[in-house]
Amino acid sequence: MAKTLYQLLNIAESANDQQIHRAFKDIERTWAKREDNSAIDTLNRAREAFVILSDTDRRMSYDRKLAASRLQPTEISPPNATEPGRIGLWSQRVAIALLLLFPIGSWIYHNNQQSRQQAELQQIQNAKLIAATDALKSQQEQLLLDNQQMNVQRQDELEARRMENELRLRQQQLDDAKILSQQQLQNQARSLDLMEKHLNTDTHDREQSIAERQAELQYRKPAMATALQEQQDQHLSLQRQRSLQQHDENIASINSLRAARLKAYDRDHGSGGISTSNPAVDP
Repeated sequence: MAKTLYQLLNIAESANDQQIHRAFKDIERTWAKREDNSAIDTLNRAREAFVILSDTDRRMSYDRKLAASRLQPTEISPPNATEPGRIGLWSQRVAIALLLLFPIGSWIYHNNQQSRQQAELQQIQNAKLIAATDALKSQQEQLLLDNQQMNVQRQDELEARRMENELRLRQQQLDDAKILSQQQLQNQARSLDLMEKHLNTDTHDREQSIAERQAELQYRKPAMATALQEQQDQHLSLQRQRSLQQHDENIASINSLRAARLKAYDRDHGSGGISTSNPAVDP
């Protein structure tokens, strides 16, 4: 009895595509190394069996032919057969029908199983892909949040540094203005002291000169001494008045200047801004 294609590949009639492919590869590895005629013949028949069984339509056609060939050797009882013979005939027909339906049902079952496994595998892969995508999205969102927080912190730090630098600059300007105004006031006080000393020195020199002249006139002319004394008194009085007037004018000018500077300084600093002027400089 000739071997079937399934027997050539050493597989069951319910084998799936993967089992068929694996069986052919095993036969090919086993017989490819030999070069005799039997090995070549075996390899060629196995290749033909693989080509037919790996194709779905050709495999179904071969299964039908195989089932029909198994039906041919059965003997059909004559019409005058007895009742037990008829029962045996029907049992044979039922067995043949089952043999015909078994490979087809087995193939359909394994095909459905394979499709179900592929569907489950595809669902698992899709679930893994979705999970990986969600994880990647969450990582990207976390990175964006971290970058935003870092940017906010940097902006806050830069703003704090800018405000600190502005405060330092304002404080430095105020300190410089205060020091300069103090220096100006000190210089003005020194100028007033020098002027007062100069006036006192001039007055002392004039008084001494007048006293010398008076002494000289007393020896020469008593009358001229009296007139000179009066003239000296008038001149001294006038000189003192002028000195006092000049001193009062200087004091008034200095006080007016101080008041104007302090007013400008208060106006500039009272509005909240930093004045570009200085109390020690003329407004």
